[in-house]
Amino acid sequence: MIRTFVCEKDGCSGNIFYLEGNEENLNLICSQCKSRYNINVTNKDYIIIPNCSNCSSETFKVYRDIERDDIYLKCSQCGSVPEKLYIDSDGVQVSYEAKLLNDIKQIMNLVEQRIYNLEVNVKDLEGGQNILEQSLAYINRYLVEKN
Repeated sequence: MIRTFVCEKDGCSGNIFYLEGNEENLNLICSQCKSRYNINVTNKDYIIIPNCSNCSSETFKVYRDIERDDIYLKCSQCGSVPEKLYIDSDGVQVSYEAKLLNDIKQIMNLVEQRIYNLEVNVKDLEGGQNILEQSLAYINRYLVEKN
């Protein structure tokens, strides 16, 4: 369930916030009473810039997804999202497209490695099947010669 984040200070019901961000925390500052709230964003692969990507406004409405423990930000003026800087696995600032392409390459490498592991397992099973067939042939021959 997604809920609008509202200032929790007594007497204040502000739902518009200024943003201050760094790599680990996103600080929300109520536009009415200046109360501060820290939100952990270490699991994100981007840094939020405290400006609207469309109109350069600095105030945002904050929405919290309780089930996913995530937040969403919308500009209080135009409804757009804040600007984001994407960081690749080497810590270099890249475009969203470059980051997405790099993520796809990593997934493709993982899939390729798993396919290789499956091929090795199939060859091992084929080798085991040959040994079982030979063993059954020897047992069958032994039983035939015994009788």
